[in-house]
Amino acid sequence: MALKSHLNPDPILLDVADEKGFLSPQEIFARSGPLELEIGSGKGAFLMQMAVAFPDRNFIGIEWANAYARYAADRFRRHGFQNVRMVHGEAIWWIRIHIADNTLDAMHVYFPDPWPKTRHHKRRLIQQPFLQQALRVLKPLAHLNIVTDHAEYFAHIRLTLAEFGHFSLEPFESPLRSVGRNFMVGTNFEKKYAAQNRPFYSVTAVKPGGMQ
Repeated sequence: MALKSHLNPDPILLDVADEKGFLSPQEIFARSGPLELEIGSGKGAFLMQMAVAFPDRNFIGIEWANAYARYAADRFRRHGFQNVRMVHGEAIWWIRIHIADNTLDAMHVYFPDPWPKTRHHKRRLIQQPFLQQALRVLKPLAHLNIVTDHAEYFAHIRLTLAEFGHFSLEPFESPLRSVGRNFMVGTNFEKKYAAQNRPFYSVTAVKPGGMQ
């Protein structure tokens, strides 16, 4: 599907100076409420469903590809969503600069780029620096949900989580299960790969309850 050439992502696409520092849900959404964040939102398929299913929650999507970030923001604006915002930028940097400690109720990472070539492994998202930021910004008992179709990357993810050691690992359960969806997360990648009969690999990392 070709992306539209004329998009209006305002006011959904956030443009925040680094100097602004940590942002509160009240600043971003003009209301309080649970806050969840997705990294690699693409065209916004997962967040579209979440925004409808859970209108009491607030959602931020971070997407590195500017065209997709603008497309998703325009899509949310056209549907009149008030509980979703998009960010175009590098995820770890934006989280480190703008998300305060113990802020997120959940974090979602679905079908991240596996960077399969050995020389590119250092570009993978799921590394120690990312996990350090995830641990910092998640509330106690909050979930980091991860799904991939890439077996070798999943082995790397499990090993990296084990070496990090601060999360407990649980079986992944779709956050959309309670509203009767018959897929895991419903992203475009999931639908594409399901049609190709690819297996999916998933895990939920849970922040300890006593950790601040």
